[in-house]
Amino acid sequence: MTIAIHTYGLLRAAHGEPQVQGFVDGIEAVYGIAERSEGFIWRFSDYESLSPPPVAPAARTLSIWETIETLKHFVYKTMHGKFLNNRAEWFFQSDKPMMVLWNVSRDARPTMDEAYERLEHLRAKGPGEFAFNWETAERYA
Repeated sequence: MTIAIHTYGLLRAAHGEPQVQGFVDGIEAVYGIAERSEGFIWRFSDYESLSPPPVAPAARTLSIWETIETLKHFVYKTMHGKFLNNRAEWFFQSDKPMMVLWNVSRDARPTMDEAYERLEHLRAKGPGEFAFNWETAERYA
């Protein structure tokens, strides 16, 4: 089994606004680092196909990684970690989980609808085999 991760956030301003430009300017570089990282398998990239399209100013990611360790390395030890440290500048804070993990087969290609369903499950019922977080990854991954 491999690990899927979905992140969801509400930007403090729309794309093109100065307040979030640092985030927007770095998106492609972070995606490139992810795709070259050890353990990376796949990421959702067909945002135009979503129906309805993503509501601006939301930012969503969905990707698959070989292990929780390779995913954590990307999240915390690459340029992505610097972005993570600046998230309060670019994103509204939430008291709800904004990230969810779950196990998938290596060839799985989850949809954004499935990813959001897992995030909503985590929010409503807490971590378990269906949807978990960093704190419970060792138990369920």
